Amino acid sequence: MEQQILSFVRQHGMVQLGEHVIAAVSGGADSMALLSALLQLRELLGITVSAAHFHHGIRGEAADRDAEFVHAWCQTQGIACVVGHGDAPAYAKKTGKSLEEAARDLRFAFLLNLDADKIATAHNADDNAETMLLHLLRGTGLRGLGGIAPQSGRVIHPLLSVSRAEIEAYLKQNDIPHIEDETNAGDDCVRNRLRHHVLPLLKAENPGFLQTAARTGALLRQEDAYLSGLAAKAGADCRDADGWSCSRLCALDPVLRRRVLLSILRDLDLENPSAVHLEALDRLVRSPAPSAGVTLPEGWRAARAYDRLVIRRVEAPQICPARQLNVPGETLLPEISAKIVAIVTENSNFPQKNDFTFALRCDRIAANVWSVRSRQPGDRLLLPGGHRTLKKLMIDRRIPKSQRDALPVILCGDQIAGVLGLAVNEDFQPLPDQPVLLLKWTQNPSAANPGT
Repeated sequence: MEQQILSFVRQHGMVQLGEHVIAAVSGGADSMALLSALLQLRELLGITVSAAHFHHGIRGEAADRDAEFVHAWCQTQGIACVVGHGDAPAYAKKTGKSLEEAARDLRFAFLLNLDADKIATAHNADDNAETMLLHLLRGTGLRGLGGIAPQSGRVIHPLLSVSRAEIEAYLKQNDIPHIEDETNAGDDCVRNRLRHHVLPLLKAENPGFLQTAARTGALLRQEDAYLSGLAAKAGADCRDADGWSCSRLCALDPVLRRRVLLSILRDLDLENPSAVHLEALDRLVRSPAPSAGVTLPEGWRAARAYDRLVIRRVEAPQICPARQLNVPGETLLPEISAKIVAIVTENSNFPQKNDFTFALRCDRIAANVWSVRSRQPGDRLLLPGGHRTLKKLMIDRRIPKSQRDALPVILCGDQIAGVLGLAVNEDFQPLPDQPVLLLKWTQNPSAANPGT
């Protein structure tokens, strides 16, 4: 078996001369075989070897026993062993993940923080086949069906070419001790049921099933890598500084478009986004609606504003609560990181008007209270062509839905005088020879411009 491992490690270039490899050792059969084989092969590979064990805080005294066993065995071999500790149940409760996922996350966080050139784990050919079946059951694409890659970053899997039966024979032949994890004997998780019942049936139908699965996985990983390269180029062609062009995404072949969208989700650190979220994002891109959005996991939201797809962290909506406008004077709007400066001046003296500087009739200042707030359902504005609802007007001006509540609505008494960033009510348009109320809306440099 050692020669088989040596050949596999060299074939995939897992280690280089002089590298330090830390073996992740639980004390079970697979990891003890891994550590023993690496120790026997270290001179041929030109590497140094040590061990690491992680205590998940799950199995009480049994877990304490495992840690002591691994540490003691490493002492007999004259190699260093570092032991890490975590609280997987607490982490699972905090994150909402399953206990198995929480334990895995904590273990790999510990391992990847170690000072080593490579981290070796004991995944074998049976594990690879089980992983492929598990992904198939849950629904997956090429990446999931590709199983376990020989190497992923600093993490290497030297035992992938050997079966669990070969590992057990190796331990017996070389009188290598190990500890049986009692949780592996039950059928309380899907992987165990696949291991105990499904995999034996497949091996009975095809004694070379593990090798067949390994070859299939390798082929699918190659195809996955090729398609990922095509998707990277296509995604770059659809990308600009603000997001992605929906029309360009829609012009892609559906298979390639889904690949691009999948890569977008993975760039958000969603390593295994569900098919539901991928399909929702695809429907959003193809939607004929001028604006729409979908909620994604872990606090992300995708929004379409006309031809632009933008994905951002979900933030509290910017809403300007109703407050009296200081006329004349300055009114701070901290909720939208803005302020409004009101000045009474001659019409001929105000600067050129734009969406953020308005001149309004001010002959009713003394008789009315001026106020500011965000839009409300049913708000209407009188324009040269007649009354328009603020909702329809904002859609026509292509103001993204997420930014509409941040536009300050100016009221004179109960009547809307104008909407900064949008338009002025025709009833409040001043004549050239009249004094005017000049309203200037400014935002903090760090605040987004709602009119863009």
